[in-house]
Amino acid sequence: MASHKLEEQSDSSSKQTIIALALITALCLAGDAMLYIVLPTQWKEIGLTSLVQVGMLLSINRFVRLPLNPLIGYIYKKVNFRKVILIAVVLSGISTVGYGIVADFRIWIILRATWGIAWALFKLGGYLLILQLSTDTNRGNLVGTYNGLFNLGSLVGMLIGGFFADLFGLKIISIVLGTLAFFCISFVFKYIPKAIYTNENQVKKVKTSLIRNLKINMNKTIVKILFTALLFNMLLMGMLTAILSHIIDIKLTNEIELVGIVIGAATVAGIIQALRWGVLPFITPKVGSILDKTKQKNTLLEVFLVCSAIFLFLIPLPIHLGIWLPILFINLIIASIINTIIDSIITDCASRVNNKVFIMTIYAIVVDFGSALGPITGYIMEQKVGLANLFWISAGVSLLLSLFWLLTSSKANVENNSSQSNLITKNK
Repeated sequence: MASHKLEEQSDSSSKQTIIALALITALCLAGDAMLYIVLPTQWKEIGLTSLVQVGMLLSINRFVRLPLNPLIGYIYKKVNFRKVILIAVVLSGISTVGYGIVADFRIWIILRATWGIAWALFKLGGYLLILQLSTDTNRGNLVGTYNGLFNLGSLVGMLIGGFFADLFGLKIISIVLGTLAFFCISFVFKYIPKAIYTNENQVKKVKTSLIRNLKINMNKTIVKILFTALLFNMLLMGMLTAILSHIIDIKLTNEIELVGIVIGAATVAGIIQALRWGVLPFITPKVGSILDKTKQKNTLLEVFLVCSAIFLFLIPLPIHLGIWLPILFINLIIASIINTIIDSIITDCASRVNNKVFIMTIYAIVVDFGSALGPITGYIMEQKVGLANLFWISAGVSLLLSLFWLLTSSKANVENNSSQSNLITKNK
């Protein structure tokens, strides 16, 4: 009984720490999220000369993370965990305050690259903290809690930040959000552990090449999940998020009047995304808890990939707007659920290898690469094959991924059963 109470207290403490990091990340994320709403309309205020520059500023933070992720992984091995999170908070505060001070495109590039570094530190730090504090019985719930809560930063940035930016201008709201990010420093000292420990701290330190690291730590399941994460983040998360307002704009033949206010595609897209981020803190922890209680994570992934394929197939069809918008919303929720399942599977796999930081670094690179390719791939493919075919191709990819997991999982089960039968026969 006493040990059970200690386990409950430990789980509660672990969850509190994960929630703290997620909310710190959310507040630091708000400034970045605000730009996606405000920058396309207020770009002249900060000295930009074209919308092309807007596109560059909104994407440079993604591309800068690709070469830096291995360095970020190395930093987490060498530097105190709390210090790294503090660096991330300070960098995010500097970049966000800078949005309100700087009116030079070249310096804006530096600010956006600085935010890219901060986000890479936050993201990998979140993965590693979950690995440190979780067990097989609560890992999914902690992954879902973290994913749901840090996205509240996008909700705050796009809704509140966008609203006040319209009232007071981009510069003032940027300085306010950046200052709020600096207030997170006290919470870092209060809630974030000074160090995290993995098996790597206990094994003999041997310099290992990249190829040897891959051979030692990679297995078929990890390769499968990395391949799935790449396609998922490229075609389902990155692409769909990037072209959301575009497809709504095409679907809306007329603007919508809501409570006497006329709203367009950008506003509808913002409302849908806000609803999504508002409900995710309630949905993804529940999904994570289900993952913790089942050994059929692969099956759940297969089921939701099929659901994603169905809803992606429906999006281009001539459906009444009142039905079409909920279909689009459900598709976004399904994408977030799949993201939680993939995160849960990869953290499970990483918890069973020696070089956890290496696996999570590779995963972060793959996710960032897919996310960076998504918007570009979406708009290029739309020009080549059309919007309807683009969604149907994405639906096909989602369905093929589901079949891929089904077939490879079935083969693995057959091989396991065969090896167990051979072992029993030998023992006899």
